Amino acid sequence: MTDTIQRRDAATRWIRGAVAAVYCALAVTNFLTLTGTARTVMTLLDVATAALMALATLRPRLAGPGRSRGEWLAFLPVADSVAQVAVTGQLHYSITLMLTLLAIGAAVTSRLIAASAALAGCVGWIATVTSLDHLRVPELGYYSVQMAFAAALGVLLHEALRRRQRQLRAVHEQARTVAHRFEELFKASPTGVAIADGTGCVVSANPAFCALVGRDDVLGADLGPYLAADGSEDGTREVIRPDGSVRWAYLTVGNSEVGGQPWTLVQLQDITDRHLAEEAVRDSDRLLAAVAAAARRIRTGEDARTTIVAAIQDLAAADNVTLLEPPPTGPPRELVATIATGADVLGTRVPLDGPSMIAHTYRSAEPVFIADADGDPRVSAALLRLVQSRSMLWQPVIAEGRVIAVLAVGWKRRVDSVSDYRTRAVGLLADETALALEHEKLLRRLEAMAFTDMLTALPNRRAWQETMDRMIARAGQDGAPLTVAIADLDHFKRYNDTRGHAAGDELLRQAAAAFASELRADDFLARWGGEEFVVALPATGTSPAVEVLDRLRAATPDGQTCSIGVATWNGTETVEQLLQRADEALYTAKNEGRNRIHAIAEALTTRNS
Repeated sequence: MTDTIQRRDAATRWIRGAVAAVYCALAVTNFLTLTGTARTVMTLLDVATAALMALATLRPRLAGPGRSRGEWLAFLPVADSVAQVAVTGQLHYSITLMLTLLAIGAAVTSRLIAASAALAGCVGWIATVTSLDHLRVPELGYYSVQMAFAAALGVLLHEALRRRQRQLRAVHEQARTVAHRFEELFKASPTGVAIADGTGCVVSANPAFCALVGRDDVLGADLGPYLAADGSEDGTREVIRPDGSVRWAYLTVGNSEVGGQPWTLVQLQDITDRHLAEEAVRDSDRLLAAVAAAARRIRTGEDARTTIVAAIQDLAAADNVTLLEPPPTGPPRELVATIATGADVLGTRVPLDGPSMIAHTYRSAEPVFIADADGDPRVSAALLRLVQSRSMLWQPVIAEGRVIAVLAVGWKRRVDSVSDYRTRAVGLLADETALALEHEKLLRRLEAMAFTDMLTALPNRRAWQETMDRMIARAGQDGAPLTVAIADLDHFKRYNDTRGHAAGDELLRQAAAAFASELRADDFLARWGGEEFVVALPATGTSPAVEVLDRLRAATPDGQTCSIGVATWNGTETVEQLLQRADEALYTAKNEGRNRIHAIAEALTTRNS
């Protein structure tokens, strides 16, 4: 119990330390990206949050007593996220609060604190958006739905993790019980068992072994006299006791390596009652396999899918296991082998409209076992050649009532039937696979939302900043030119006032699609905000960039026009300075009559602050 508490406290300190590091980085980011009062307030809030988290990491007792000690700190990230929306006045920062609610659902163990933090975040967000008039924009409804969804998902994630923790505790207790029973079985086993280290010195022996060899001082003795003279690892042999009496025993020797050290397990079975002895060996083997499988599952920490497939192979005593998933985009028309062990089938594609057993399992959502797969017309002969299996099991992976993948399990030997133990093991790990795949899909969706403009589906300002950092670094390394431009739709406010905001939104979507169609493969287009778009043209000087951008200007939809400011990186300026020059060029184009491109040549002079 003490070890469990220590591990839990260590995990809690790690989480708090990680959160402190994240908020240190966030403080630096906000200091560099925000301006005015927003920069001051958010930087101070981030620093305060990081400091409190770091203090709770270094001095856990200051966080409070009890099992949920310090979990009240979960309110700090919530308050910080709500404050960021209120202080900056930017609705898209609501995504930070959504991610915070999800993180709290996963990290906080107290149901009351998790629910209170989620409720406080939602109430704070609602109060913020209702009190600030400029936040009442058409996107508010979308963010409201997403906020409710994030809060609900955080609660569901919290409850799912609580249930999983209870299950893991139950499994841990079962493993301890099994280990205790194994120790008792080891001592009480009628079969003589001894364990020797790499030097052949006996380190453990049960009473049956001592009784069989007629010695009580086996520990520390050499194992050699009890092994077969010809070095064989199994067979019948003669055991001569110190008193001269002779026993015949069936010898079994097993060698393994644990922690880089070789070990030898010796079993001496009295063949006087062969039937009882063989029964005891089978029970012992089954118990050893169960203990080893449970230990391997507890130690898993690698990629979820790889670990689960390997565990299925072990628990089902299979020769190969393959996980087949549909492609991440588009309707599922085929399954692709993404993880495989025991067979070289990675990348294999199986059409879902064909007669294969994999497609049948995906469509029917029912597991199928075939003992003689090579003689069954429903099984692809090409698949059997790839996996070299005689018996096969196909198990659907189901999440939220639909099949999201298929597990194919194969045995090179003939398996008459799949035992209840194997069926439960494969079924349980199929559920774990579904959870891992759905979690991965959710993280991809949230990441895409954070870097995408919801109206135009273009990359947003955050994505632009990351991309420009890479482009600047690349241009600095290879010396190639880099040109950026800011495109602004002319008279957009008048268009909005005349035709309505819905028409204005549609014009922005059409403009985004039209501009993207005129750019080259390596060019990068993002929505900067309002009616402004930004374009990066790598390895392109001013003159060729103007040619490309003129096509973009001419493609402005619905009879509208746009003005474009252009600036080429001078090799030393920052992204902000480069954009400022492009913005100055844009204002020049506006002042010269709009519907034109203006390229500025002079670089900004950095002033000391």
